[in-house]
Amino acid sequence: MQGISSRDLVGQLVRLLPEVEPYLETAARRHGRRASQVTHWDQVNTHPGTLLSEVLAHPLFQPRMESAEMDAADEEFLAGCFDFIEGLEESPGGELVETAYFTFVEPLMESREVLDRAFRFAGPRTRAEILAMLRGWNVPVDASWEAERRA
Repeated sequence: MQGISSRDLVGQLVRLLPEVEPYLETAARRHGRRASQVTHWDQVNTHPGTLLSEVLAHPLFQPRMESAEMDAADEEFLAGCFDFIEGLEESPGGELVETAYFTFVEPLMESREVLDRAFRFAGPRTRAEILAMLRGWNVPVDASWEAERRA
């Protein structure tokens, strides 16, 4: 995954995770636009993390991360989400790293099950960010979380 820049955030989001389109449409309507007219996050929100929370994290990502059961479609969607998060982590100049952290990484502290699920899908930079967060908060790190693996 190539790093995602602030300029390309909306285009990459819709390309990688088309499931966000109805939520982007709702956000765009509030600003007198259609989703197809939104080319940059600041057209519908004041911060990229706000947009990503509204159209991806809260309605789609977190419910699947916290779900007791997952099917193949959920696994495919989460793999795409973590590819997207990895792209944020690799943003040119680090411009979206904090957005990735506060929007996606920090909420993973919900439970051990959520963390287990995250480590199934997380790419190398996201995995390192999660581990650094856990260590920074003095949360015991399971040895299985440190092993490189990808669903």
